[in-house]
Amino acid sequence: MTNEIMSTDQPTPLAQMQRAKAIAKEIASTVGHLIVNIQGRQYPTVAWWQAVGWAFNVTSTEVEVTKQVTADDGSIEYMAVVAIVRIDTGETVSRGSAIASSAERAPWGRSAFSVRSMAITRATGRAYRHGCAIIPHLLKIESTPAEEMPIESAQPEARALPPAAASSSGSSSVMAMLKQSVLEEQIEGLAGQVSEIAKELGHKISAASAQAAAEKGSTSREDVRDRLVAKVATGHSKISEKKAGKK
Repeated sequence: MTNEIMSTDQPTPLAQMQRAKAIAKEIASTVGHLIVNIQGRQYPTVAWWQAVGWAFNVTSTEVEVTKQVTADDGSIEYMAVVAIVRIDTGETVSRGSAIASSAERAPWGRSAFSVRSMAITRATGRAYRHGCAIIPHLLKIESTPAEEMPIESAQPEARALPPAAASSSGSSSVMAMLKQSVLEEQIEGLAGQVSEIAKELGHKISAASAQAAAEKGSTSREDVRDRLVAKVATGHSKISEKKAGKK
């Protein structure tokens, strides 16, 4: 993917590296707040990776999400596959897959939509990392997305932290950023579900419109998520009624 998205008018290794360095410098100055510190090491969030993707004219798209129930403890598990595609052509340049389970001790909760959203979030970060790992290496930070790190490892470091990480030191700051990242992924995913349900019911509502409607008059991002959850539940009920009426 690196050779693909870093192509220039002079596609030489030196030209590609120079462009990568320039983009890395810009990213460091604009979205450095999307990097969290875990045990003294800096990890980019998926939101940070999405900013990197935008700089390279690529974006992520959900390919497949599979749900399964673990027989032993009844926990819910999702496996997601996400592709990184060119914004202009839609060409796939990288893919990533990941799993999330309700059995994990995590800040995103144990509900089905929360676990599903985290699986997508992790797969997104992994897909970006597969193709753009050169950028975090140039910035001397980890390439592994923070959302992939074990929750137990998110503990404060006793020694002094670098200035870039000072604002996000400590487990509470890490948890807050991870939770916010997951929350936004949940909202985006739920808005997409509302759009798909609307299509099945014969209506045309984009995911952006569904999200905007939920945000109108909301009191918090959690409220937006809950409103979308309610819309999804109502939509599924209407679909069931519609199918029942055809029988």
